[in-house]
Amino acid sequence: MEVDVKLLKWQEKVWNDKTRFKCVAAGRRTGKSRLAAYMLLVKALASKKGNIFYVAPTQGQARDIMWNLLLELGNSVIASSHVNNMQIKLANGATISLKGADRPDTMRGVQIAFLCIDEYAEQKPETWELVLRPALTDLKGHALFIGTPVGRNHFYDLYKFAKLGDDEDWTAFHFTSYDNDLLDKKEIDSAKKSMSSYAFRQEYMASFEARGSEMFKEDWIEFESEEPEEGDYYISVDLAGYEEEGKSKRKQKRLDNTAISVVKVNKDGWWVKQIIYGRWDIKETAKKIFEAVKFNQPLAVGIEQGPLR
Repeated sequence: MEVDVKLLKWQEKVWNDKTRFKCVAAGRRTGKSRLAAYMLLVKALASKKGNIFYVAPTQGQARDIMWNLLLELGNSVIASSHVNNMQIKLANGATISLKGADRPDTMRGVQIAFLCIDEYAEQKPETWELVLRPALTDLKGHALFIGTPVGRNHFYDLYKFAKLGDDEDWTAFHFTSYDNDLLDKKEIDSAKKSMSSYAFRQEYMASFEARGSEMFKEDWIEFESEEPEEGDYYISVDLAGYEEEGKSKRKQKRLDNTAISVVKVNKDGWWVKQIIYGRWDIKETAKKIFEAVKFNQPLAVGIEQGPLR
């Protein structure tokens, strides 16, 4: 019983990686679902115990994305399929179940050998944390997260955590739509012309765009190394979480950087003089702000409330 697996170069990198938990952020039409289908089939054929789950935001989405793809790629090893309960039984007796994250109670109390979570950014993180992760414990099951970013939410946090490399059980991958050799690159370029830079970066380049970044257009930004003679300084501060003594270093590495921006403003626009950033405790953060104010003498300082609330 074998599946004829045909992978793109980027898919091979993920396929050959032996890490237990893989987090893949990829652009639209990259081939995420096809990779997931192959992995579901092969894992099910090798499984002697436990469930094989594919979880999309809803079961309707799971059906639309994965059902026909599994039937196509696994035709030679499928014994039966039941569309009513979204299950496919393979010739070795293993079953692949398609689930919706919006109904987490249907996934409680089971042992999972392999799990694929699709479009994790559009799911509630509690489904993974409270239901699916515990279900992997008995069999030390593996999981594959795939999806296109939707801002900087829990998918972004998980991707950053996996990317750090501090936990040997986790790894992260990033691919763009250009990594699919079967896609016409001119078609992607054509899409870019009719989309906002924000939408293109998120949907095709799999960029974790901060909320509000769509307000700025790339053609608004020019690079100028020489400081303009006229203008007034302003300072803005974007606060992140503060480092605390005695806290886990791994958790602290997941904190965003505090950023202190020094800009000069005149009738022609804003000239960014300096961006000071880092992870500091509250005293060091205050010191950095006062130093920037003393040196630049700004007309005003704006500080986001953030952790000060």
